[in-house]
Amino acid sequence: MKKELRAHGVKITPQRLEIIGKLEELGSSHPSFNDVYKAVEDTYPSISRSTVYENLKLLVELGIISSFHYNGEIHYEMNLDPHVNMVRSDGAIKDIRNAEIKEHLKEIERIINKEKGIKIKNLLVIVE
Repeated sequence: MKKELRAHGVKITPQRLEIIGKLEELGSSHPSFNDVYKAVEDTYPSISRSTVYENLKLLVELGIISSFHYNGEIHYEMNLDPHVNMVRSDGAIKDIRNAEIKEHLKEIERIINKEKGIKIKNLLVIVE
């Protein structure tokens, strides 16, 4: 992620590095904003919620990560490849990675782009 930030001319600060590190650590669990904030706060107790939020928002805007709303919270997605997110009975969100599903999702993107002229930025599929 540091490489992508530099490519966009974004300054690398210690707090930003900590947020990135926590995202990488928590990424496969699709952390909520609160999960990321609490993890960063352990290292930087005086960091504000708005600093964490604005940095996460920046990473989303740059296309480095994606976000989605689920169950009243913002969650962050590290895997930008087409896939399905499955919500388990315990509330954990896990990626389902399957070559056949990936091909079907790419086909859905192609059809929407062709028929509706919409360039899809992010295709989100959540299965409960």
